[in-house]
Amino acid sequence: MSRYVVLHSAALLVAALSLIQAVKIEVHGKDNKTCIYAVLSVNFTVLYEGNGTMENATFQLPDSLSTNGSTCGGNSSAPLLNMGFGTGHSLSLNFSRTDGKFSGDVLTFTYNTSDAKLFPGAINQSMTCVKLVVVNSLMESVPLNTIYTCRSVKAIASEAVVMIFWHVGIQAFVVNGTISKNESFCKADVSTTVTPITTQASSTVAPIPTEPSPDLPAVGNYTIKNGSDPCLLANMGLQLNITNKDNQTHVININSSSTASGRCGDKHSVLVLEDTDATIWFHFFVEQAKFFLKEVKVNVTLLLNGSTTTFNCSNGSLKHWQAFVGSSYMCRNEQQLVVTDQLAINTFNVWVQPFDVKNGTFSRAEDCKANDHYIVPIAVGAALGALILIVLVIYIIGRRQNRSHGYEHF
Repeated sequence: MSRYVVLHSAALLVAALSLIQAVKIEVHGKDNKTCIYAVLSVNFTVLYEGNGTMENATFQLPDSLSTNGSTCGGNSSAPLLNMGFGTGHSLSLNFSRTDGKFSGDVLTFTYNTSDAKLFPGAINQSMTCVKLVVVNSLMESVPLNTIYTCRSVKAIASEAVVMIFWHVGIQAFVVNGTISKNESFCKADVSTTVTPITTQASSTVAPIPTEPSPDLPAVGNYTIKNGSDPCLLANMGLQLNITNKDNQTHVININSSSTASGRCGDKHSVLVLEDTDATIWFHFFVEQAKFFLKEVKVNVTLLLNGSTTTFNCSNGSLKHWQAFVGSSYMCRNEQQLVVTDQLAINTFNVWVQPFDVKNGTFSRAEDCKANDHYIVPIAVGAALGALILIVLVIYIIGRRQNRSHGYEHF
C-alpha cells in the first residue's frame, strides 16, 4: 500500500449532530477596558507525516484560550488578536483601519506536531507557522464601531492546512470598552435571516423544507491554481442528503457558484467548496499510478426544531472516482457518496482531474460507463467457466465409474 494512502486509520470519523458552541474572546487594554471582541468557531485539519503514511489531524478551537501576545495597538502598532491553546498552538489575526473602516489582514496559525495528543505518531516534531493574507476571505472591510458578523461557513486553505470558520463575530478598535450593538453582515449572510451572535452563537437560519425535494443541482465549474497555473479541475452538481435523528430527510442543493479553494500536490490534492451553510472537503490520493477520492468531509448548518444544529461528518475510507494519473474521471450518471449513515452526497455530471493538469484543460476522460461495459462479459465468462468445470467434473466421474465397471467384468 502506498505511504500516502492512509488518511486516518479509523474507517469512519463522525462528530455527530451537535449544537454550535462558539468561543468568546476579549482583549483588554491597560485600563482593563475591552479593545478587541471576538466570537467564533474554527475547525482545523492539518496534514502531517506519520510513520510511513500521511495523516490528518482534525481538531477545533477549544474554549480554554490564552490571549497572551494580544495587543490593542497604538500609534506605531496594529491591534493583534492572539489565541493560544494546547501545547504551543495559536491562531492570530491582526487588524488595520482606513477611511473609517477596519479589516483583518493576516491570519497566522502556528501548530506544534510534537503534541502527541493532536498529532499521534508524527515524524517531524516541530513548530510550524502558516501565514495567510485574509483580506476579503475571512472578513470583509466593515465600518468602525460595528461588529463584523458572518454565520456562514468559510474555509481558508494552504498547502497542508484547511481552516473552516463559522459563526464569526469580530470588533476591533472598540471605543471606551463598549461593544457595539450595530452589526455588519458578510455577503454570504445577506440572503439568510440572522440574529446577533452571542456566546452561545445562536442564530436563525431559513428552514430547509423536506417536501418537495429540490430540483437537480446546477453543475459548478471549479478550478484550483498553483500560482497562475490550474492544477485541479472539477465540474459537478452536488446535493446533500441528510437524515436527522427523527429520520426526517433534508435535501440541499449546493450552489454552483460556491467558493472553491484547496491545494495541489504530487500524491494528494484537496478541493474545498463553500456554500452559505455548508462546506464540503474532497481529498484525492494517488496509488499505483491511479488517483481516487479517498476522503470526504462535510460541515453543514441546519435549523432543526427551532435550534441551529451542525453536522460535522467525514469518511476517510472511500475509493471513488478512479482514473489513471494524467487522465480525468467522468461520470454523467447520478452517483451517491455515503459519508455516514446520516449524510450522503448525490453527485451529477462529475468530471474531475485533481492531478497532472496540462494547459488548464481536462485530459482524456475515463468514463464510469466504461466499467459497466465489463459487467456482462465478466458475468457471462464466469458462468461459462463454471459450466465447463461442471461438465469436466461429470466427465471425470463418468470415466472413473466406467473403469471400475471394467475391472469388475474381468
